Amino acid sequence: MMKYNTNDENNTSVYRYKLESHIVDAVTRFSKVHQYDTRADYKDAWKIWCEEESGMIEREMRRLTNLGYDGNVLDKMYKAGRYYFRTKKINEDKNPKQRRRYVSMDSAILDAMDDHIRACHDGDEFTPAQGYNWFVSKYAPMLMNEIKRLIEEEPEIEASYISSKVKKTYKNRYYLFARNKD
Repeated sequence: MMKYNTNDENNTSVYRYKLESHIVDAVTRFSKVHQYDTRADYKDAWKIWCEEESGMIEREMRRLTNLGYDGNVLDKMYKAGRYYFRTKKINEDKNPKQRRRYVSMDSAILDAMDDHIRACHDGDEFTPAQGYNWFVSKYAPMLMNEIKRLIEEEPEIEASYISSKVKKTYKNRYYLFARNKD
């Protein structure tokens, strides 16, 4: 991809020239209608569409040229439609997913994990997975108390989620330790 280093209206360098949103919408609509056409049929339909939308295309060509784009705008639009918008899934449901409420672990458990990692990390057999298994067997009563606390705090939490959370937390603590150690 060629980089074009020019200035836009805000006097900042432009490295990628984007099509206007209404152009993107029009090309997306066209490419979705012709999504399953053969290459030759798509190209023929593209020529007809370009003739029908010549005014809009001409305005976009002028706009990009004024910004400093010296490539072929029609080719840019064709490739965007044929190779990107045609296969792009359109998300009709724009509502964000409902996030699960974050449940933090007790600082005593986190401190115990950190101490355990510091004490065991130099062993030849130590891996985060093996260290986690050792941690669970050594601190079983403390972990059971933490699990009870989490269930009391969030009754809808499943046991598999808690188990996964403890394991991920241990491995994350190891990752942070290893990163800071170097």
